[in-house]
Formats: sequence, structure tokens, C-alpha cells
Amino acid sequence: MTTDPRQERTLGQLVASATQDISTLVRSEIALAKAEVSVQVKKAGVGGGLLAGAAVIAFYSVYFIFTTIVEGIQALGLPRWLSFLIVTVFMLLVAGVLGWLGVRKMKTVQPTPEKTISEAQTTVAALKSAAEHPGTTVPAPRPDWDRKDLPAGTAVTTPAAVAPPATSSNGSAPSAPDPSRDA
Repeated sequence: MTTDPRQERTLGQLVASATQDISTLVRSEIALAKAEVSVQVKKAGVGGGLLAGAAVIAFYSVYFIFTTIVEGIQALGLPRWLSFLIVTVFMLLVAGVLGWLGVRKMKTVQPTPEKTISEAQTTVAALKSAAEHPGTTVPAPRPDWDRKDLPAGTAVTTPAAVAPPATSSNGSAPSAPDPSRDA
């Protein structure tokens, strides 16, 4: 009789385990997508805010343009309308700089979650490989952020490769030593 726990599991246990693994995988992919997209949404928010600021300043500077024209025609006195003109030009320059910064920030937004797509493609390739060659693919350890058994901030070191269990001379997996024999 073998003691390999993989051979002793029932079909129901295997289905439950596969369902749990797929659920964990989907949750992990969704968490990665949320994290990646939230950074891009933040960039878009900053760019949109700068563009909104440029629009507000440009809107208020229209008032100064008309006031400048009225004062210039009415008074023909250089000091008053020239001061309005200087303020208007300054506000338009500020609006132009804010608009330019907003456009530059909006150009850096990448709406596609590249890391998530790459992870999904890797996952699909691993699942295809596991389906083609069952029992030969060693599952990757869970990432630290997804481990519920670890306290926050604890790092886990995992071996680079996991060796398959050694078999005894009769072909079965070795069992753990019995501590009562050593006494």
C-alpha cells in the first residue's frame, strides 16, 4: 500500500482542491489588475485636473480680454488698459502652461494592464502544460501578499526548485520516521 497523499485523495477532494486553486488564481489576477489600473487612473486624474485648471483660467481670462478692449477704447489712457492687458496675457500664459502639462500627463496614461495580461498568458500556458503532462508540473508557491498564514511584513524564502519525493526500493514514497522507534 502506498502512502502518497496524492493517490489517497478522492475525486471530490481533487475537484474541491482544483476549484479552490482556480478561485485563488482568479482573485489574484483581479487584484493585480486593480493595482495596475489604479495607478493609470491616478495619472489620468492628475492630467484631467491640470486640464480643468487650464480651462478655468482660460475662461476667466476671457473676461479680462473684453475688459481690456473696453478700457482701451474708452479711456485711451495707456496705464489702465495696459495693466489689464498685462494681466490677461499673464493668465493666458499660465493657462497655456497648465494645458501643456495636462496634455503631457495624459499622454503617459497606459489604459491596458500589461502585467495582468502577461500574468494571464503565463497562467494559461502553465495550465495547458499541466493538462498535457499531468503530475509533472510543480505548483509555484503562493506570493507573500496572498498568504493568510503569515503575519504582515513576514518574508518567506522558498527554494528555487522543488525536487520530487524520493521513492523507496519497493516503488512507494518513503514515510516519515516513527519517533517511537528511536526511544
